[in-house]
Amino acid sequence: MRKLILLVLSSAMLLGGLSLLLDEFPLSSRLHLRFIFGGAALAFAGGYLVWTDFIAPRLGVKTWED
Repeated sequence: MRKLILLVLSSAMLLGGLSLLLDEFPLSSRLHLRFIFGGAALAFAGGYLVWTDFIAPRLGVKTWED
């Protein structure tokens, strides 16, 4: 159950950060750096959690946490 909750939350972080980045770039006449940095940080944290907890163990890749 803990892994399922972690997968849902980290996927939401990754997708939320990416959507914030993608919403800010193409249509904005003025770029807000706080949204770009916030989206990038959120996407990075979510992607890191998905990688270290779900993808890397399936591929047999060792991380520093192992």
